[in-house]
Amino acid sequence: MIIVVVLLIAYFIEFLKGQRTWQYMVVFSVFVAGPALFCYYFYRKDNEERRLRYLILGGYLVMYAFVLLTGSTTMVFTYILPMLSLIVLYHQPNLVLSMGVITLLANLIYDFNLLRSGKITLENSKDIEIQLALLVLCFGFLYVSTRLYDDIVKKNREYFEALDNKQKQLQRVTLQTITTVANTIDAKDGYTKGHSQRVAEYSALIARLLGYDDTYVQNVKYVALLHDIGKIGVPDSILNKPGRLTDEEFTLMRQHTDIGVNILRDNGIINDLLEGVHYHHERYDGKGYPIGLKGEKIPLIARIIGLTDAYDAMTSNRVYRKRLSDEDVIAEIERCSGTQFDPKIAQVFIQALKNGKVQQLSPDDYVSKDGLESQSAQLLQNILELQNTQNVLKEEKDYLTGVYNRRHGEQKIADYLSKGEGCLMLFDIMNLREVNNKYSFVGGDHLIKAIAEVLENYKKEKLVVCRYDGDEFLCFAANVTDEKRAEELMQSVVETVKRHITDKMEYGQVHICVGGVTSATVGRDYHEMLIAADKALYYMKQMKKDGCYLYRTSDKKVSGEGQLSKEELQLLVNSIQEDGSYEGIYNVDYPEFVKIYDFIKKMTVRNKQDVQMLLLTLEPLEGKKISVAERDEAMYHLQNAINSSLRSIDIMMRFSSTQCLVFLTNLSEENIELVINRIMNSFYRSCDKRNTILTYDVADLKSNKKEA
Repeated sequence: MIIVVVLLIAYFIEFLKGQRTWQYMVVFSVFVAGPALFCYYFYRKDNEERRLRYLILGGYLVMYAFVLLTGSTTMVFTYILPMLSLIVLYHQPNLVLSMGVITLLANLIYDFNLLRSGKITLENSKDIEIQLALLVLCFGFLYVSTRLYDDIVKKNREYFEALDNKQKQLQRVTLQTITTVANTIDAKDGYTKGHSQRVAEYSALIARLLGYDDTYVQNVKYVALLHDIGKIGVPDSILNKPGRLTDEEFTLMRQHTDIGVNILRDNGIINDLLEGVHYHHERYDGKGYPIGLKGEKIPLIARIIGLTDAYDAMTSNRVYRKRLSDEDVIAEIERCSGTQFDPKIAQVFIQALKNGKVQQLSPDDYVSKDGLESQSAQLLQNILELQNTQNVLKEEKDYLTGVYNRRHGEQKIADYLSKGEGCLMLFDIMNLREVNNKYSFVGGDHLIKAIAEVLENYKKEKLVVCRYDGDEFLCFAANVTDEKRAEELMQSVVETVKRHITDKMEYGQVHICVGGVTSATVGRDYHEMLIAADKALYYMKQMKKDGCYLYRTSDKKVSGEGQLSKEELQLLVNSIQEDGSYEGIYNVDYPEFVKIYDFIKKMTVRNKQDVQMLLLTLEPLEGKKISVAERDEAMYHLQNAINSSLRSIDIMMRFSSTQCLVFLTNLSEENIELVINRIMNSFYRSCDKRNTILTYDVADLKSNKKEA
């Protein structure tokens, strides 16, 4: 453009002097200013366009040819020199050679016309000779320097490309390593398998819908992939807990955002990484964690991940519930827009859901599509998964029997029930105390291990087996809902276990009692099924023989409704006649309790024995609320604690939804305190809820209320 401006000024001065006509100036403007403006337009449009160099050189040639043909000086060849400095920047030797040949031919044609017209003679041809020599020298040296410059540029380009590849390779290795850890964390629980990958895909989609470029979208995907990296520092027992977390457990869970920041603090490869990891649990209304940021003070990337993290949770099955329907998911996001979620992001995502732009992913849908998997990353993942599997097995298994321990067994069963139906069975080994007395505890342990082996290897039906208590096992058979089939299965298992004991171990005095229930009877809630199975087992234990009993809601024998039946009365008589004892404490309902209490009271008055009433009450902690399910679970643990702590002559009843009443005879004040402490300790060991407290009152002995 500078050359064109200079020429325009020079020719305009000649026009003012009368040396040029206005027609010439118009033609001059077309051939000189026209190409310049044409090239300038494309330069402004895209200055990175590679063909732009050819347009500039083409325009310059048009201008040069016009000046050469219409110029009045033999030094017009000098107009080509500014172009030479431009050509060298393109470091293309072939282009320089082509331009040199064209320029030399144009000047030869121009000089030949001058020579033919007589304007040049031998006497004044010196300028022409210098002109041609300068052109040859200029283009010759320019060609050589361009070749050298081109070699340097190519080597530099190769060097920077290699350096860029190394950097990308380093980035891939770093991302693969961290991603491997993230995948291993997700794989700890079948419900969170692929969670990080799905959140990454959903987050990238939102960023794209918000109008961000591919670079930022890719960055969002990487950050979302690593958002839960801090869960590596959270105990598996909390990550995989099937029910609601306690306050203490939730406090530990919340720490995963801080742990993630500490892990990734020195990683400078991914932009906004720490912000996404640290703040993705912040809420738009300021009620989130870890620090309670509000509104747009929460980094954008964290607001995006916060929404997609919740979306994946809502659209995935959990041990305590099935995934929500699409309509419920949209309704929930709309309800939480402006409180939990950024309203703008929520609206964009809701619109995408309604328009079918969101492809919902399952745990098995995600496969690496970017080719970043390397042997080293795969090896690392295999090592981590193997180590994690070994740790999980150590934590899941009962140390004596090798079957699931109680916590993990209950989790597995609850897992099955969240997906389908089944039959729950509670096994009890009767007279284990006599086995221990006769064969020592080694013999008792041998018996327990043998029964566990039979249950786990039962061939007719695949059972989930866990050691529920010292002499009790909990089993679950998936998809068994028919009552007849359930009874046949229970009877078959009892016979198989008994046959193994009788044939190989000679523990003839041992009885195997089973109480069972199907999900079709009481529903698929694990705790409801456990309570029902326990009632059925309790009924079966009174018969003091091998057998099983299936819980039915219409059966008043185990449903807790009605009064003492003839069968139960005869059962009690038979038990007394056999050995004068009743298995366990008298765990009865209110009508039976009144009758038995009235009878025992008369007997104790006659025999001058002391009678005490112990009332145990569950109360919520101050400021806490407990749900019906949590209350029933606590009562279940309380009843078990009472059953395991009292004598066979004591009586217990469930007085209300939160109270148990115990009838004690002939105990001193010190012994009553001992019994109370035993019940308290047993209850708090088995019940991991910390939102309730257990209090007690003792009639006549202590009038003041004591709190544990």
